[in-house]
Amino acid sequence: MKQLSDLASFVLKLNTQDLDKMKQFILAIIVVIAGCTTTSSKDQNQEEKSTPKVQSKGYVLAISEIDNSVSVYMEDSLIFTSGTIHSSPEVDYKIDLTPFVKDGTEELKIELYNGVEPYEPQADPYWEVRYDLIIDGEIVDFVHEFGDDNGIGLVYENTYIIEEWTKINN
Repeated sequence: MKQLSDLASFVLKLNTQDLDKMKQFILAIIVVIAGCTTTSSKDQNQEEKSTPKVQSKGYVLAISEIDNSVSVYMEDSLIFTSGTIHSSPEVDYKIDLTPFVKDGTEELKIELYNGVEPYEPQADPYWEVRYDLIIDGEIVDFVHEFGDDNGIGLVYENTYIIEEWTKINN
């Protein structure tokens, strides 16, 4: 970084009229290079969050959109809850289901709730959920459900048997 600073100081000291355009050009290059070569730890953390890796072996539920709240159960035990999320932003939850799979016949249930607890009538007509079921790095099911029907409380539910990755009900 000191070398870039020294180069910038040198360029600024040039005084001829013909070199004014060259100064602007070189300064622009320095700014571009400095922007490309320095990354703050905050930028690195954001980059890591935005490009998560899906494990190559095992079972993963990858949730990419939620409005308002998702709960995930394995064998009727709550293993994940998103909390309340408004306006259907893109999210990036990778839930490793592998530790919960014992004999390959476990039941996975995904529920989407619209509104905010205690789920009394509210002005929140829209709900949405988008997720992938992944086994050994391959997407085996993709779901994108949404509605604007003023549904409040439980508005979407889906159950899978891990062994078959087949839907039991909607």
